[in-house]
Amino acid sequence: MKKTQEKILAIFLIAIILTSLVACGGGKDSIVGKWIPAGDSADSLGLEDLEELGVGADGMVMEFTKDGKVKLLVNDKPIEDFFVGILLDFGMSQSEAEEAAKEMAFDMTYKVNGDKISMTSNMDGETETVEGTFKISGNNLTMNMDGETITFKKK
Repeated sequence: MKKTQEKILAIFLIAIILTSLVACGGGKDSIVGKWIPAGDSADSLGLEDLEELGVGADGMVMEFTKDGKVKLLVNDKPIEDFFVGILLDFGMSQSEAEEAAKEMAFDMTYKVNGDKISMTSNMDGETETVEGTFKISGNNLTMNMDGETITFKKK
């Protein structure tokens, strides 16, 4: 009798854990994570220009966080920190570089509903929202935004 109760409890706990994973978006098709521009998309996003500044093919990353934020990373640093480094290389003082980077800083958020995605950026008080669709196949993310297709691979 006790073994039967233990089996029922074990099955119940497994069911709760699996339900929690699915409800929290822990499925294989989650957009949450770090993505690298792939193929022609890398060029359309300006990666060619960044290569002149020491950014390799995998150096530009778009990270979708669980809390609905989008972070842009360059060489594993937030893009603002990357800008500070570049401005220091151009001869600015630390305080000047940090101030200039603050002026270029922006916030980006996203919302997903099925295969639809809405991304909103806020820079210098101006807000812009772009809507489109996305699809995840294996380690590839394809986004169609404003008539343009952009492809990423999972980092």
